[in-house]
Amino acid sequence: MLKVWKFQISLFGILFAVILMEATVIPAVWAPLRVDFFIGMIIGQIIFVPFSQGFPFVILGSLILQAFSGARLGLIPLLYIFIFLAIEMLKNFIYLENVYTQALLGILFYCLFAVATVFLADFSYLKGIISPLVAGAVLTGCVSPMMVYVVGRLQTTYEQEHE
Repeated sequence: MLKVWKFQISLFGILFAVILMEATVIPAVWAPLRVDFFIGMIIGQIIFVPFSQGFPFVILGSLILQAFSGARLGLIPLLYIFIFLAIEMLKNFIYLENVYTQALLGILFYCLFAVATVFLADFSYLKGIISPLVAGAVLTGCVSPMMVYVVGRLQTTYEQEHE
């Protein structure tokens, strides 16, 4: 049981580092750019972590991300829970441990997230930000396999520690 708590605390530490990057470092380079590291963490959770541990992490993590987003209350958790459940269903049909699949899923779900946000929030959001959205989708696809690797590495580290 202690292993599970250590693992979850480590994941939340990574989540806070990611939030710091998403909120300060990336906007300092290009203000409208948004790169979603959390989608890669969700894919990693589905591959390496049982549903009973991964789903609560996604719920709590998305609530934390909600605080930094400025979006409507509950919109961010709703979309991330949808992403988690959709990828959970897809794992029965596609091989998620392939890096290219992880990158494509990162791009796909980033685009779906952006479209859902536009439909549920405000259509004027898209004016003049198509290029940052495309760049964000590509960068999200690039960082998704890296985040999957980090989650998998953490999981194997804590499994080896308690064997």
